[in-house]
Amino acid sequence: MNRKMNRKQYRRYHSPVITAERERIEKQLSALTPLAPDMRRFLSFEGFAELYLRMRDLYPTQLEAYERLEDFHITLTGRRRYSEFSSFRRVLNRMMQAMR
Repeated sequence: MNRKMNRKQYRRYHSPVITAERERIEKQLSALTPLAPDMRRFLSFEGFAELYLRMRDLYPTQLEAYERLEDFHITLTGRRRYSEFSSFRRVLNRMMQAMR
């Protein structure tokens, strides 16, 4: 959406304080290292679900496979992807229904 700004808006968004903060944040973001494709895939729902579907037959229970994936997610991001296995299963079941 390309809309014109009135004078008050223009002055606000081009003030020295706003401009300096915008440049500081953009500099921080530009310094971030891009994620490897494998990492991006794992962090996506599709990648997480795909790995779960591959791993569920490799562990004694589906819950153990799921929790192992969550362990890796916590190691990489510092937090769980889902609050619990049942939350993940609901999303996975919806995805599987949509594919049919």
